[in-house]
Amino acid sequence: MWFPNAEVAVNPALLLLLGVMVGTLSGFFGVGGGFLITGGLLVFGVPPVFAVGTGLALIMGSSIINTLKHRHLGNVDLRLGMLMLIGTVPGVFLAEQLNSTLEEAGIVGPVIRYVYILFLGALGGFIVNDYLKIRRAPKSEGEVISTASLARRVQAMRIPPHSIWLPGKGKIPTYVSLPISGIESLSVFIPIVVGFGVGFFAGLLGAGGGFLLMPALIFGLGVPTTVAIGTDLFQIIVTGSWGTFIYAMSHNVDAKMAIIMLGAASVGSQLGASATKFVEPARIRILYGITILGGGVAVALEQVSTFSDSVEFLSTVASVVLLGVAGAMCLVIMGMMIKAKRENHDRDLAPADD
Repeated sequence: MWFPNAEVAVNPALLLLLGVMVGTLSGFFGVGGGFLITGGLLVFGVPPVFAVGTGLALIMGSSIINTLKHRHLGNVDLRLGMLMLIGTVPGVFLAEQLNSTLEEAGIVGPVIRYVYILFLGALGGFIVNDYLKIRRAPKSEGEVISTASLARRVQAMRIPPHSIWLPGKGKIPTYVSLPISGIESLSVFIPIVVGFGVGFFAGLLGAGGGFLLMPALIFGLGVPTTVAIGTDLFQIIVTGSWGTFIYAMSHNVDAKMAIIMLGAASVGSQLGASATKFVEPARIRILYGITILGGGVAVALEQVSTFSDSVEFLSTVASVVLLGVAGAMCLVIMGMMIKAKRENHDRDLAPADD
């Protein structure tokens, strides 16, 4: 099929497959999937600037669909999300200034790739290590994470000023209750700082920032995994919309391509979001950690491919690794969901004990 905006011919079946994978992983992990979309479109021969712009449009649409689904499941903490957005905007702005400086110095490409490799490797390794730790820990009720004591200390932090004066409102405390996240009291400055950090790295790396925000909410603030996923998606709507607007103004979004992928992503979104009801939070996190590590390997291969012409083929290998890991994760998610549903069905049919 010919796409006039991007001036490229792409098999629509490949676009549908990529859309399903992005929607599934987005709904299940609560991330936009920017690194997967851009890498996939580049493999299909889409020019880089259109791969990024069209990818952002898909991120925005997929995140809206997934947020509505998770909102229906009660997994979106709007109050927490709005507080983080206060810090996200200045964070993105500061990152754009830094990117401009790096671009003038001619080192923006390598710096972004190395930061990506560092963060993806460290984050993926930490999540896998957390899973191994809690596997060895004694069984307990509720969701267990290895950083539970850190999350409790963060929630207990008291940061001045403890109240602010607003016209017409008088003195308002700077602490908020987040019942959806299971947090009785939290200083508003903490989610604002988290939002700033995520916004900064999102702007620096050209991604939605979801791959950092979801684990930050879980391991840093103690937010339940499913709520972190839904709230993360709400945040990505804003960053994805802003990025899409910028690229659309420059005519670097192929709407026809985005619509095809979005239709498939809406199907995958239903699968991914619904699967979070049946899969244990710890298993969601370990699958996410493996996906992140796969992304880190792909980015590392991409960077190595720039060293000389003899290893340029590693760029293609990187894209294959990225899409392969994403496809494998989608199959695993589907298999785990089917297994859980079957077990629940068998349990319902089992005769009750006398």
